[in-house]
Amino acid sequence: MASALPGPALVSGDDSRPEKHSALVMRNISVRGRRTSIRLEPLIWNILSEICHREFCTPHDVCSYVVERKPPGASLTSSLRVFILDYFHKSSNEDGHRAAGHGQGMFISQQQERREMRAIKADRPELRFPNDLQRNPQGDKSGPGPA
Repeated sequence: MASALPGPALVSGDDSRPEKHSALVMRNISVRGRRTSIRLEPLIWNILSEICHREFCTPHDVCSYVVERKPPGASLTSSLRVFILDYFHKSSNEDGHRAAGHGQGMFISQQQERREMRAIKADRPELRFPNDLQRNPQGDKSGPGPA
């Protein structure tokens, strides 16, 4: 199954450069006729484009819609992320989850690794406190270990 988190692919037309320190991409948006800029992750811009394609609208339309409905004091970027999450959550159903490969145990291998690590640590107390082991490999708490 493919990872739910894509690699560093960027939005087409993205002007971000490797030397920039932010993983966010800034775009100018017109919200209810007023120009503003929004910084979002490339994946969020891609998803916003997908919503616009589905709804026959522009990112400006979506952002204006979100601004009209966001809680007082909430940021537009945060409200836009919540809107996107809610948009796809409302459209999800069991058939969609099956088609996406959800419910196939995508986290089982990580759970098993954590169980194995806990079992190893339970059987070997010296692994619980590696700093103590480094200070005194003999386990003697009376003084420092060999220099």
